[in-house]
Amino acid sequence: MTNLLRTTLCLGLATSLGACAAASDERDYSDSPPLANVDELLAGAPKADDIERIPRKADEFLPTSHDLLDFQSPVRSQGRRGVCSIFSTVALMEHLYIVEGTHLEPDFSEQYLQWSAKFEVNSFPSTSGSNATYNLQAINRFGIVDEATYPYQNDQWGTSDDPACDGEDDQPTRCYTNGHPSDDVKAAKKYFLPRNRWLHHGDIKSHMMQSGTGAIVGLTFFYQSWNHRKSELQRNLDSWDQGFVTYPSEEDKEISLEKRAGHSILLVGWDDEQEMPTLDGDGNPVLDSNGDVVMETGCYIFKNSWGTSGFGIDSKWGPGYGCISYKYVNEYGRLRSAGLPDIEVPEEICGDDIDNDGNSLTDCEDLACAAEPECQTANELSFEGEGGISIPDNDPVGIGSSISISDVAKIRGLRVEVDISHTYRSDLRVSLHRGSEAIVLHDRTGGGADDLSLDISLDDWNDSDLQGDYRLVIVDSARIDVGTLNSWRLTATVD
Repeated sequence: MTNLLRTTLCLGLATSLGACAAASDERDYSDSPPLANVDELLAGAPKADDIERIPRKADEFLPTSHDLLDFQSPVRSQGRRGVCSIFSTVALMEHLYIVEGTHLEPDFSEQYLQWSAKFEVNSFPSTSGSNATYNLQAINRFGIVDEATYPYQNDQWGTSDDPACDGEDDQPTRCYTNGHPSDDVKAAKKYFLPRNRWLHHGDIKSHMMQSGTGAIVGLTFFYQSWNHRKSELQRNLDSWDQGFVTYPSEEDKEISLEKRAGHSILLVGWDDEQEMPTLDGDGNPVLDSNGDVVMETGCYIFKNSWGTSGFGIDSKWGPGYGCISYKYVNEYGRLRSAGLPDIEVPEEICGDDIDNDGNSLTDCEDLACAAEPECQTANELSFEGEGGISIPDNDPVGIGSSISISDVAKIRGLRVEVDISHTYRSDLRVSLHRGSEAIVLHDRTGGGADDLSLDISLDDWNDSDLQGDYRLVIVDSARIDVGTLNSWRLTATVD
């Protein structure tokens, strides 16, 4: 019997609901995904009222559903180790690198992060647990290597790996990290993330819309809500297949809190209209007085770390993904987010390119190479605009700074450099105007990061006359955060 048919029969025939919840299935449900220590997972988390809220944008629009699925790395499995926070943190890091755009297929080492969180940050050295705060601190301060350099091990060390790793409470920290990386691994290239912050549950959607990025959430775990094999209440296998995680019943709360555990996931979207059946103690959908199934409506889409062949195998968002009750996250979750990585693109060394005959080439169209002797058929002219101008807050007109050029020449390339101090760069729209034409240089991206530094090469006006008036326009379209245009410059490569 297919899951769809089984679900249809279960929801349509009230008299058979009890049998449906415990129905046999061809899939193997004997797996028991490992969980985390909830006290460690939520250690240091502030109360919701103490978290700084994200200012609402005047034109903010929140659709009924939204997701960031196109900006995710593949779903992975934490195996048989209780390191869900390590996996949700690395999932966030890979997601941020994809959004940034320089590395489109990032794959970072969970194995290395587990070691760094234990030995470099010294978080919970006597257990396998950690949390997003310490994990992101490790990445920010020390960086981690990629997966190929230090691959993940699915099983935690036992006595066959190290006699001291006997599973007792006093075993050494190395047992929780499966030893130490080699000196060569420690010396390998590291990848970093900038600062991170707590996120209020009421700002999740705004955060996703404004920054285009997801957030880690650490949760108190309720066994029946997740349909976990260790639930003492009956599981609903259809909800497990579809990745549905509902708000816990009072009975589930009481039983689950006697064997407290936690879990960490990555939120990557939401769906206000998604319905999930509310379950009773037998794992059956609860019925109202008319015999209709009581549905819970609305959930956050999340990426899990239990692989793709068990939980969420039939998820509409993809295997390994799920959808978790808004109310569950609001009451029992604590959220952490981070900014996009600051990627330093290596400068081109002029003459590094080689033609088919082995001769060195220089790309003279690249402004970085324009000063090379073989490119001196062109001249470079530089012009400074007025700086030190305050940018008015929430003003649709903004400010302008002009450069008037009297030189007569043909443009071969134009470079624009802009330096702005600001406490929320995604408030800003920056454009360069010449006559009736305008080129947008920056349009309200960058999330909550400070300041804005632009260095952009343009070819829009190539082959046109250089002479004319150029005006830089900056508009701050939101309240609260303010800034200053420090300086700007035009550099033209001309005949």
